[in-house]
Amino acid sequence: MVICKKKIIISTFLTTLLIFCSINFGYADLTFKKLENKKVPFLDFFLLKFETTLVKRSQILRSQVFVTRIQYQNINIQVDYDKKGEKIFIKTYAVMDKNRYSKKSYKQKLSDCNQIRNLIFYQRAGYKFFTQKRDPVLSQGIMEDIFKEVFFSNLSFNEEEINFLLNKMFVDVTIFHPINKMELNCSGKVNDYELK
Repeated sequence: MVICKKKIIISTFLTTLLIFCSINFGYADLTFKKLENKKVPFLDFFLLKFETTLVKRSQILRSQVFVTRIQYQNINIQVDYDKKGEKIFIKTYAVMDKNRYSKKSYKQKLSDCNQIRNLIFYQRAGYKFFTQKRDPVLSQGIMEDIFKEVFFSNLSFNEEEINFLLNKMFVDVTIFHPINKMELNCSGKVNDYELK
């Protein structure tokens, strides 16, 4: 009698477990099917891919062994789409290295701001090493070519759509000095020869 009751309890438990598992697996399949069928706007997909690529490319601004430019301890990038104005804003925040610039007196310059944009987007400083004057090797045409190759390759944009997006992209760079609590800001179109 006791053995019979145990068998019934075990049998009921196993049946309940089997029903529960089949319902959960059916629900999981249903959820994945729903997710697979959801449509994502192509612009949202592009902006996510664009921001991810920018974050990866910003690693070029890490501290250098042989210092050739301003050293940064933190870089933050945010891409926003303004539906009303139909513009894409790329906000870049750079914090200068606290250890280095607590010992050295340095005031940010417009060329530093432009170099951040150039290094992230084009992987080139765009300024001559010794004079810190604008290097014509990184012209606006070359900048556009690099931009198209890096950010629009493997995407189904035609030339007209690429040019449209380039005209709607604006970059805003802010450099923070961690000791003096000063900040420098420059902005402009993503492919402007120089930001202002």
